[in-house]
Amino acid sequence: MRDAGIDDGDVLIVDRSLQATHGDMVVAVMEGEFTVKYLYQHQGKVMLRAANPAFTDIALREGQELSIWGVVTWIIKAAHRHASR
Repeated sequence: MRDAGIDDGDVLIVDRSLQATHGDMVVAVMEGEFTVKYLYQHQGKVMLRAANPAFTDIALREGQELSIWGVVTWIIKAAHRHASR
């Protein structure tokens, strides 16, 4: 989710009590794997959209199980420490 402003080491705050809706950034579980993507829902079609162009969108196919674990509500940026000598 690089293009959504999430970098390695950042912390995501996820609210599991929210009902995910179209356009929300979500933590999803698909076939036992966790992923962070944007939820796309339109006319019965469900997809998980990547913000990083290096990753493909995930279209939900017939028989696939998708569980929305929670909705990302905050991103806490990691502090980058640089050694000075």
